[in-house]
Amino acid sequence: MTAERRRGGSGHGIIGRVTTPPSVHDVLVVGAGQAGLGTAWWLTRTGVRDVVVVDAAEVGGSWLRRWESLQLFTPRRFSSLPGVPFPDGPTPTPDRVEMAEYLHGYARRLDVELRTRTPVTRLTPDPVGFRAETPDGPVRARQVVLATGPFARPRVPPAGAQLAGSVAQLHSADYCRPTDLPEGPVLVVGGGNSAAQLAVELAATHPVTVVAPREPRFLPERVLGVSVYWWLLLSGVLNAGADSRVARGVRRRGDAIIGRDLARLRDDGTIRWLTGRVAGAEGDRVRLDDGRTEQVSAVLWCTGFEPDTGWIDVPGALDAEGAPRHDRGASPVPGLHWMGLPWQTRVNSSIIDGVDRDARRTTRRIRRGLGRA
Repeated sequence: MTAERRRGGSGHGIIGRVTTPPSVHDVLVVGAGQAGLGTAWWLTRTGVRDVVVVDAAEVGGSWLRRWESLQLFTPRRFSSLPGVPFPDGPTPTPDRVEMAEYLHGYARRLDVELRTRTPVTRLTPDPVGFRAETPDGPVRARQVVLATGPFARPRVPPAGAQLAGSVAQLHSADYCRPTDLPEGPVLVVGGGNSAAQLAVELAATHPVTVVAPREPRFLPERVLGVSVYWWLLLSGVLNAGADSRVARGVRRRGDAIIGRDLARLRDDGTIRWLTGRVAGAEGDRVRLDDGRTEQVSAVLWCTGFEPDTGWIDVPGALDAEGAPRHDRGASPVPGLHWMGLPWQTRVNSSIIDGVDRDARRTTRRIRRGLGRA
């Protein structure tokens, strides 16, 4: 019997096909973000029916936890998952709420068992494939897709622990609005797009200094009235292979900052820019790697994230540093697959537009594995 139901409260929610679960599932997808949902779509599209997707949070929840003014740079056309175009809206690019709503609606279209608020606390080998421990009991599966993404745990340099308690500190993952930081100067640490957006927002209410490891490289949002993403697509940059000369050049130069708002405020002196790395701190002073020090009253760490892989207890799945071992998403462990990693197969593998091709590739591997089984 097939039904659709959602269970609230402190338990997990289930959206989609609900049946008496077999003792072993064909595929377990860990992560209900863009990579996990896109993979689930291709799996069911190609005839793999016994798919379970689990996530520690609600679908779209990670977008709703981002800062309130967040607006994507990617046009709606480049914000779509397989099979479902992103809906039109009042702006050329979606905001965080639209993104969360799109993912939630996408999940409802999938003919899979989706368990939200169900973290996997440990993944181990099993005679049939793998065993995932969850608060609601174990889930066994022949094939597993790890799609929790590269942005699981905020990264803060050791200097954060060395600053005096009187210095207010936030990571960009915890920042919502300018009033989250006290009045007075703010040091924004980081040279990516998050740092650029938040520095511009904070500059309206705070004196802002940005510390970044290199001089910024700016790309306009639009060229000749057309989004820069279309030019990147037409020129072949977005879909360039991860090992291509184009991709190596992109990685060598580092991420470009989309838009010129930061450049304008830097040029007119509204925002100070310091090139260097944070090497340490003492009291209320941050020390850079060239010996300079900056007195701070508040710091916003836009220093990125790192994968949280401590729950993966599968020999051969991780390297000595705990990073995924893979070849274009294929783990050396048979039946284990990665999705949504930066540079997994192409330049755009870790953004929404890159999910489709990588999910198709992963699905083909899974079907071959199930066929052998």
